[in-house]
Amino acid sequence: MGKSISVLFVSSEIFPYIKFGGVADFSYSFSLALKALGHDVRVMMPRYGNISERKYQIHFIRRLENIPVKIAGKDEIITVKSSSFCNPRYKVQSYITTNSFYFDQRKGIYSDPTNGKPYSDNDERFILFSQSIIISCLQLNWFPEIIHCNDWQTALVPVLAKVLYPNKFKKTKFVLTVHNFVNQGVFPPETFNKTGLPEEVRDSLIHNGSFNFLKGGLIYSDYITTVSPTYAQEVLQSNEHTNGLNQILLSKTNSFKGILNGIDPWQWNPRFDTDIACKLEDSNFDQYKKCNKEDLMRILGIKADPNTPLIGMISHIEPQKGIKLLLESLDGIMKENLVFVLLGTGAKDLTTRLEKAAQKYPEKFIFKNVYDEVLAHKLEAGSDMFLIPSIYEPCGFNAMYSVVYGTVPIVRATGGLIDSIEEYNSKTGEGIGFVFTEPTPSSLLKKIKEALNAYKDTEVWKTIVNNCLAKHFDWKEHAEQYVEIYRSLIKT
Repeated sequence: MGKSISVLFVSSEIFPYIKFGGVADFSYSFSLALKALGHDVRVMMPRYGNISERKYQIHFIRRLENIPVKIAGKDEIITVKSSSFCNPRYKVQSYITTNSFYFDQRKGIYSDPTNGKPYSDNDERFILFSQSIIISCLQLNWFPEIIHCNDWQTALVPVLAKVLYPNKFKKTKFVLTVHNFVNQGVFPPETFNKTGLPEEVRDSLIHNGSFNFLKGGLIYSDYITTVSPTYAQEVLQSNEHTNGLNQILLSKTNSFKGILNGIDPWQWNPRFDTDIACKLEDSNFDQYKKCNKEDLMRILGIKADPNTPLIGMISHIEPQKGIKLLLESLDGIMKENLVFVLLGTGAKDLTTRLEKAAQKYPEKFIFKNVYDEVLAHKLEAGSDMFLIPSIYEPCGFNAMYSVVYGTVPIVRATGGLIDSIEEYNSKTGEGIGFVFTEPTPSSLLKKIKEALNAYKDTEVWKTIVNNCLAKHFDWKEHAEQYVEIYRSLIKT
């Protein structure tokens, strides 16, 4: 196993405290996987206004109370508190940054829930959070061997540490995982003046005339990862999806790698899932699926025959997720014998179109403009198929969740979906899903029809489902790849 490594894992969202997307599940499951490998991992995130201190037993740390911080020329106070989360075998300590103005009084993570618009001072919010990470290490006199950052919200951490406190952090190495290169933390150039950094590093944080959090993280990190091997190749080759930052990646190819995510063995597992009506046992798949499908239909008020195939989808409602592709093919999809359930929130123009589609097909197309973690588990367990028509998809946690719940994925061939979903081959009987390549309505519709035809053939469908249930997305192998990176950095 080797020597235990000390890791501070920093993220803007971590399940179970709060979740906007896959970053929260990654932060939770990966840190537990590191713990399972014997490493000293602690995590750190902000406390948003809708995180209950009582529920998560968030409590004071004497050395981290009422610390003054300067942000954008203003004096603020932060208090870093402590909590923990666990699965049945391992427990991880959490540091929680609290600040009355920027975090505690706001219910949203990145956007104001009353109007859906990003907070105008998100730059200041995540500069403050990044400063709190540095300050906590200084106050605790704890300088971990690795500080593992995630996305633009924490990309400033290696810049602050290396530029302002080079002697204190001289033995600490910085890893940055980018979950989606489209989100870069782009703000007016004046944001630089809020960071407290010296003028000589300005150029490393300005990109195309704007302040760019992610650029600074890419330059100052010792190693960069992303969440699947195929997505890593895609971003290296794409100016468009990286806003030109792939040029930095191309200069650091020896310290850039795509590693597919894994799943925590308890969080998403139909054998243990307390959110679903019936758990999966070794010989009861048909009963398990029927029970959960009926439960889902009851909750959503679906009156269709329980034998009607049900396609589920959970997604941010935004163009990259293939929502326009779905809308353009929806009339054709609705001609088939099926029920379609979509769960998600996002862009107003797209959610409006989806709501109109739900009114047009009230018995067959159900759109829930919410994200509900319990309902997400029920949808994974109760659907027969799961659609992910993404234009690009860095990893695709939901495809993996579907597979382990015996819900057959229908996906577009991009990013992590290529790395995790092997297309069903009718000649060999191998494969776990249905994959289409072209991002066109006709390709999507054709693949859904293929899946529906397979569903009608009981033996074929049983083969595909059994292939799914035999598949594992265990974290161990993937977490070990991160540990190899950590060890290589610590040696240098």
